[in-house]
Amino acid sequence: MNFLPGSQRITGDSVVGVSGKPTRLYAVSLISGGTASVLSLYDGTSAGGNEQVKITGTISTGTVINFAGGLRFPNGLFADADANISSATFIIDQEF
Repeated sequence: MNFLPGSQRITGDSVVGVSGKPTRLYAVSLISGGTASVLSLYDGTSAGGNEQVKITGTISTGTVINFAGGLRFPNGLFADADANISSATFIIDQEF
């Protein structure tokens, strides 16, 4: 099995990486605006998938979450970013 490592920055709801491809998430860096933010991560290509992780950001600061060994999203990774998120950067790899 081959894997393609990479990173992606988002500023709103988005598929992370190639849509529908098995994805392993190693870390996410979340930057919140003037209000605390919430980032929900789903297994799949939309918020209709199974919610796997919910991350709450701190007002006007950054939050970094590391997943030792990676967190697997077999049906792809979709990020649902609320309006208070300035940006989120993901460190991933994907099967290809």
